[in-house]
Amino acid sequence: MKTVSSRLWLRLLVPVSIIVIAVVLANLWYNISFQVKSGESQLKSQNRMLAQAVEGGMFDALAVGDNDTVRTQFNRLSEKIKDLKVFVYDFNGVVSFSTDINAIGRGINGFLSADSKKDISSMLESGNASDLSFHVSIDGVPFLLENAPILNEQKCFHCHGRNRKILGGISVFSSETKVKQAIKNGKTVSILIGIIGLGVIILFIWIFFHFIVNKKIHMVLLATSNMRQKDFTHTCDIKEGDEINHILARINLVTKNLRETIKQVVNNSDTIFDSASGLSQIAEDLGSASLDTSQKATTVSAAAEEMSISNQSIAASMEQSTDTLNAIASAIEEMSATVSEIAKNVTSSKEITEQVVEGFEVIAKVVDELGERANDVDIVTDEIRAISEQVSMLALNAKIEAARAGDAGKGFAVVAQEITELASETNESTLKADEKLRWIKEKSREVVQKVTGLTTIVKESDEAMSSISAAVEEQNVTTREIAKNINDVSAEISDVNNNVNEGASVAAEIAKEITIVEDGSRKVQDNSNKLNDHAMGLSTMAENFTELMKKFKV
Repeated sequence: MKTVSSRLWLRLLVPVSIIVIAVVLANLWYNISFQVKSGESQLKSQNRMLAQAVEGGMFDALAVGDNDTVRTQFNRLSEKIKDLKVFVYDFNGVVSFSTDINAIGRGINGFLSADSKKDISSMLESGNASDLSFHVSIDGVPFLLENAPILNEQKCFHCHGRNRKILGGISVFSSETKVKQAIKNGKTVSILIGIIGLGVIILFIWIFFHFIVNKKIHMVLLATSNMRQKDFTHTCDIKEGDEINHILARINLVTKNLRETIKQVVNNSDTIFDSASGLSQIAEDLGSASLDTSQKATTVSAAAEEMSISNQSIAASMEQSTDTLNAIASAIEEMSATVSEIAKNVTSSKEITEQVVEGFEVIAKVVDELGERANDVDIVTDEIRAISEQVSMLALNAKIEAARAGDAGKGFAVVAQEITELASETNESTLKADEKLRWIKEKSREVVQKVTGLTTIVKESDEAMSSISAAVEEQNVTTREIAKNINDVSAEISDVNNNVNEGASVAAEIAKEITIVEDGSRKVQDNSNKLNDHAMGLSTMAENFTELMKKFKV
């Protein structure tokens, strides 16, 4: 079995042989069947014609009662044709004439098979013979039986009368020995022809494979063996022709393409190695840059958080300043109300002299209190000036930090500039307030002096009362102006406070964004390390691939 599987011509021969044997057997079966049917048909036709000839030959003799002539004819027939038996019998089945003398006087059923007996019995009753032929054996010799009826015709009426339709029958037995021998000989010849044909096919297949196919297959094996040994320099010498030549041509084409591909791969492997080395260096540079970026982002984030805390502190201080200014404004409003009351008292003092002294005393007290309030306001303006200077310093620091932050700090730099301008305006407002307060102090001292002088000459200084009334009115206006200015400063400080709070929010947002930048830098650093590892692996792979390609012969 192993030998068959290792030889292509044997693998082809086995199914071809099976097919040839099947065809020969089918042809043999068909020929034998055809010969049997043909022999039976010939014997059947021969028997029918012989039965008709016998009936015609003996009919005239029997019509005149010449039985001897009929017996003589049967004897001649028996001598000339040894393989033929003819039986003529009456309607009772008793043989009257026959080529076999020993059969005369015997019943025809003694020579018949069961089926043929039924056929003859039916024929003798109906007068109609069937188309069937029967195989019977007489003394061990096979015969083909054909039956035919003998009808009662007009020329026979003088002996047999008119009443009977059937006078008897004729049975012709033709020997099948020669036919079967011919069939046997045909079978033998067919088998010999099949065996010889199979031998010729086997010889042809062996010659075809040995001198044509095997040579080309050896070329295919040689080409594939060289390819297996990584040798792509070999080329098969072929001509245009059959499918194997096409296979060899394809192998040459594949070898050529592989040879060119391997050359290109060898060249590209060097390029891959160089590219991998460059990629590794880029990954290292990227990792260093991302690390530096991460460190700087950490520094900027800390500065932004510190700036946010400072802004929150400034906002708290500004809120406290606003509360103080609001208190001053309330005090000045109270002072304005007091001055108005003084004016009323001065006016009424013209009518009530007795109450002037008391009114002057009240005025003296109020003026003293005004001086004290002016001193308090002066202290407040000093505090506002100090806060304004601190705001200016914080704004300057914010500008510096925004400049360090670069593009990310541009928005905060604008806010710091606005804070600086607001602080400058606050400083100018405090200077104006100082001037007003100095003026108030001077006026207060003058009022004190005048009130002291007028205390003794109240009755004589009605005009002085008018002057005092005017001075008080002017003081009331000035007080209102101071209150207005303080309210304006308070509003501006509120704006500064809002801007500082906004700056704190921006600083917190900057710190948040810087944290995201820091995380991104760390991820870039991690990815650059992975990229470096992959680049090193690719470089090693390219080097190994180059060494592998050197093993190929191109």
